[in-house]
Amino acid sequence: MEKEDYDSEERKTGERTKTPQGKIEREYAAEEKAFLPGSVTAETWRDDRKNPKKGFTEYMRFIWPYAAIMAIVFFGALVTGYISAANFPSMADALRESFSSRFESLLTMDPFSIMFAIFLNNAFVSLLFLVLGLALGVLPVMFIAFNGYLVGVIAYLAAQERGTLFILLALLPHGILELPMVFLAAGIGLRLGYQVFSALIGKPTQIKKEFKEGLLFYFRWILPLLFVAAVIETFITPLILSFI
Repeated sequence: MEKEDYDSEERKTGERTKTPQGKIEREYAAEEKAFLPGSVTAETWRDDRKNPKKGFTEYMRFIWPYAAIMAIVFFGALVTGYISAANFPSMADALRESFSSRFESLLTMDPFSIMFAIFLNNAFVSLLFLVLGLALGVLPVMFIAFNGYLVGVIAYLAAQERGTLFILLALLPHGILELPMVFLAAGIGLRLGYQVFSALIGKPTQIKKEFKEGLLFYFRWILPLLFVAAVIETFITPLILSFI
C-alpha cells in the first residue's frame, strides 16, 4: 500500500517536473523560430519548386519589412534631393552635367544595346546591394540614399523644363517593376547585415544559408523582372513620352 502510494506520488511529481521542461522546450523552439523567420520561411520557398508563385509569396512575407525600410530611405532621399535642387541650383546643374556625361554614350547606341546596357547596370547594382549587405547592411543603405538623392535632383531639373507630367510618365512605366526589385535586393542585403551583426554579438544565425537563398531569389525573380523593366524603359516609355 505504501509502495503504491509512493509510485503514485512519483508519477505525479514526474508529471509536474516534466511539464515545465516540455513547456520550456516549446517556448525555446518558438523563440528560435521567431528570431530566424528567414530560415524557416526561406526553406519553404526553396523546397517549393512546383509552385513558384507560392514560393515568391512566402519569401516576400519574410523580406518585405527590410525592403520597406529601403523604400523609405530611397523616397526620403528623393524628396531631400528635390528640395536641395530647388534651393541650390548651381549644385543641381553640376550634378546634371556629371549625370549627362556618364550616360552620353547611350545616345549613340541602337535600342537593343541601350536595353541591355540598362539591364546590366540595374542587375549589377542590385546584386551589389545584396552582396554588400554582409558589411552590416550599411553600404546598401548608403547607396540607396545616394541614388534616391540623385533621382530627386534630376526629377526637379526635368520638371522645370518639361513639367511634372513628363516626370511621372518617364518614371512610372518601368519604375513600377524596377524600383521594387531594387528595394528587394537591397532589403536582402539589409537582412544579411542584420544577421552578421547578430552573429557578432553572439546570437545564433544562419548567414551562409540565408545568403544562398537570397541569391536564389535574386536570380529566379529579381533578375528576370529587371529585364522586363529594361524592355519597358527602352521601348514603351519613349513611345508614351512621344505623345506629350
